[in-house]
Formats: sequence, structure tokens, C-alpha cells
Amino acid sequence: MQDFIKQITTNFTEFFQSLDTNRRISLIGISAVLVAVMVSLVIWASKTQYKLLFSELTKEDSASISQLLEQGKISYQIKDEGKSIYVPEDQVEVWRLEIAKKGVNLTSTVGYDVFDKQAFGTTSFVQKINKQRAIEGELMKTIKHIRGINRARVHLSLPESSPFVSEKKPPSASVVLDLERGFSLAKDEVKGIQSLIQASIDGMREQDVVIIDSKGKKLTENIGDAMAQHTASRLALEGKVNRQYEGQVEEILKRVVGQGKVIAKVNVKMDFTEAFQTQTTYDGENAAVLSEVANKQNYRGSRPSPQGIPGARSNLPGEKPQPGIPETRSDTDKSLTTRNYNVPKTITQSKKPTADIQAISVAVMVDGKRVAQYDEAGEAILNDDGIPVTKYEPWSEAEIANFKAIVASAVGLNESRGDSIVIKNMEFAKEDLSEAEALLRQRENREIIKNLTKYLMIGILITLLFFVVIRPFIQWVTENTVESIEDFLPKTIEELEKIQANQQLPGLEDALPTIEDKMNPEKIEGNMIKERIINLVEANPAKAAQVVHEMIHAQDTNKEIA
Repeated sequence: MQDFIKQITTNFTEFFQSLDTNRRISLIGISAVLVAVMVSLVIWASKTQYKLLFSELTKEDSASISQLLEQGKISYQIKDEGKSIYVPEDQVEVWRLEIAKKGVNLTSTVGYDVFDKQAFGTTSFVQKINKQRAIEGELMKTIKHIRGINRARVHLSLPESSPFVSEKKPPSASVVLDLERGFSLAKDEVKGIQSLIQASIDGMREQDVVIIDSKGKKLTENIGDAMAQHTASRLALEGKVNRQYEGQVEEILKRVVGQGKVIAKVNVKMDFTEAFQTQTTYDGENAAVLSEVANKQNYRGSRPSPQGIPGARSNLPGEKPQPGIPETRSDTDKSLTTRNYNVPKTITQSKKPTADIQAISVAVMVDGKRVAQYDEAGEAILNDDGIPVTKYEPWSEAEIANFKAIVASAVGLNESRGDSIVIKNMEFAKEDLSEAEALLRQRENREIIKNLTKYLMIGILITLLFFVVIRPFIQWVTENTVESIEDFLPKTIEELEKIQANQQLPGLEDALPTIEDKMNPEKIEGNMIKERIINLVEANPAKAAQVVHEMIHAQDTNKEIA
């Protein structure tokens, strides 16, 4: 092994000394680059690989986690302005569990757990402050669970309770939301957060909850006037109904005219008048007798007719009538019946819908058809890009009438109510995207040229490395560098013995026989040279052919000179 290393060292020294100055400098430079690359790869492979432990942390959370890692003597890295902490790959899961076991609050907020540790003799003022902190913390934890919200801050203003009604003030709240990048909350989601806080605080009004984002943009409307708020709610409802009808119309027509070839606008006029109605209905056929009272009277009486001298005397009671004077009789029969009936009745109280539809007006605009063009042979005409040529063709009146009937049925059109529908066929304008496409192509071409240049330079460097360093070295190790066979062969038997003694050529002891003193030296020398020539020719036939060719031409030249 030592002899082999020594031989390789000797060969490389001879090879380096045979190079000129430029090749020596190139060999040294490329060797230095290769060594630097190998060292860099070794350092990178042996370097500790860090993996994300926690992200989107606050400064307080980052400080508390860093303190725990320092106590555990774990190396870590802080990135993203303190929002992310990285630890070695094999320590990620271990320290996530360890931090969870230690009870680290990653939200940096306290809720009702603030009351877990209470000192003896805590004043009522401290208890009040802790209660407010607990409510704010619980609201922050709840709001953070909403999709798209990283963090939230809630500040409550809870006024002192007063026995006087005139001095009572409603509580208020302000909320700051830290949203994810590229995320925005819809109006319904903002209103949901307002309702959440309103329901959590006794006496809180929705308009007293102000919500802003991390950029300071106000997300709530906070309309204080009840009438204005009611009007805004009505307009929002009308807009929602309009969008719903528009979606239905576009959804049903795009199946026929195509995607992006129909535009629908619907205006729904709604009546928000509140009306109450009470109606009483009696059922006379199913009446029943509840009570009945009957009263009958019969009178029989007579008296004499008037007689005597007119005056008071003749009318005095007790006077006997004169004979022959007729009597006046008075007979009375009287009957009275009172009957009470129980008549069934139905009382109906109803309220009209506060959002009744008064009228619907629909306006629809559809694009025409694109019909392929054919030549006389019946084949489609193609443009320069190989795309079939089309021509704009409007929809027929019958097709427009079908569209109108479909839309009217979809939105529940009622002409007696005053509803109207208009469908127009118009050619849509196409956006000229050629300039944008040209810019995109230029950008793609620049990227392609950049990548080609990069890989071409890498290929050139690899090629130079191969032809300048690797290939000459391989040729020198595997091939003989002598110009002719005469320069390679030993001149005398003493040189041959010296070569065999020093063993400068690997395997020489197997190729050359042992020299015996009793043998003819001239014969031995001739056989050895012959065997060596045969081995060299078999190993390098091209080189041998070149030497023979040079010898023949050299003989022809000598003859011409002679």
C-alpha cells in the first residue's frame, strides 16, 4: 500500500512538473474550488438543522419561550422579527410537549384563571379590575378562534352603577383585530363579533362596539340613530335579495349562452310597512241555548160604565151603579220569554310581513353566439394560430322570448303586481390582453434565458474541469507519455536490471523473467525487449501504428535525400 501511494505521488509530481505555467495555475485554482466545495458540503451536512417550533408569537410569548429554552440549554434561533422560534429537528416535538406541560400561555392573555391565585385581603378595587381583565381575556380567546384572525385585543369601558336612571351610562367596547395576510372580514362576520360582545356584557349596545383592524381601518358602521340604523338594515336586505335574484338569473342562463356571457341586474322594491289586523267570525249555525226565562200574566176585570151627573161625585168609588147601566170589562193576557244563546266565534290577529315585495324589475344583457366559418369544401377556416375563425351571430327573437319566459319563472314575475323584465342581446366588448400577454411572454423569455445562461455556465465550468484537469491526469496515469518506443526501452542490460531492482513499473517482476548468470546476456536482453514491445503494442495499438507510420515516412525521406 505504501509503495502504491509512493508511486502515485511520484507520478503526480512528474505530471505537475511537465505542465506549463498556465496549466499549473488552472490546476491549482480548480483544485482550490473543488476543495472549497467539498468543505462547504461537509460543513453543511454536519451543521445542525433547525425546524420551526412556534410561529406568529408576540414579544411576550417569544421572551417566555426563549427563557425556557435557555434553562433547558437548548440552542434556538429567532426569526421574523421575533415572531418565530426554531430549534433542532430532534427537539421540536419534545419541547412542544414540555412547554405545554409547563402551562405557558401562548395567547399572552388571561381569562378567569386570574382568580386561581388570589392573595388574602384583596381589595374590592383589585377584584373589580381582575373581573374586567378576565372578561376581556375570555373575549380575546373566543374571537381568536374565528377563521382569519391571528390575535385580538379587547378594551371594555364599564361605567359605575348608579341608583339614578338619568346618570346611567351604557358600557362600550373597542376591539383591535390582527388579521392574516391577504385576509379580510365580511360585514356579516364583523357584525357577528359585535353581537358576540353585546351578548357578553350586560347593557351593551351593538352600536357601542367599535372594531378596527391592525392598520387602523374601522370595520364597523356604528350608527347611533335608531331610525338610520333601521333604514340601513332595510337597504342591506334589499341588496341581499337583489344579489340572490341576480345569481339565480345568471346561473340559469349561463348554461345556454356560456360562462361570462350574461349580466343580470334585479331591482326588488320592498314594502316595510307594519300592519296589524284583528278579525272576529261568528258561527250562527252551531248556536246553542245558554238560558231561557218565560213570564206569563192574565188579567180579568169589569167596571160599570160612567153614569149620573158628570163631576167628581159620580166618579167616587163605592157608588153603586144604577140599574140598567151596562158594565165595562177589561181582560188582559200577557206572555214574555227571554232566551240567551251561546254563539261560537273566532278571533284572528295577523301581522303583515315587514318586507313584502311590491314590484320586481329585471334587466338582462346576453352576448351573441360565435359561429364557426366554413369554406366551400365544408372545412373549418383556421387563422394563423390554427384556431377556427368564428363570426358573431345574435340570438333570434324566439330564443330571446324563451330566455324571458325562463327568467320570469325563476324570479316569480307577476305582471299584475307591476313587475317588468327586459332582455337585450348585445355583443360584449373583448378586453385587449395582447399587451399583457406580450409582457408575460417577455418575462417568461427572460426567465428562460436566465436559466439557460446559468446552466450553460455550469456546463462550461464542468467541461473545463474535465478537459483541463481530469482528462490530462487520467491520460498520464493510464497511458505512456514517451514520444517513441526507443525512448521508453532500456538501452543496456544494466538499465534493465536497475529498473527491475527499483520496481519503478508496477508488475514488472511478473513480466520480466529472473536473470540467471549462466544464461547468455544478449539473448536475455533480446527476448525481454521483444516481449516488452509486444506488450506495449497490445496495450496501445494506436500509438504503435503512429510510431510505425513515422518510421516509414522517415525511411522514405532518407531515401529521397540520398
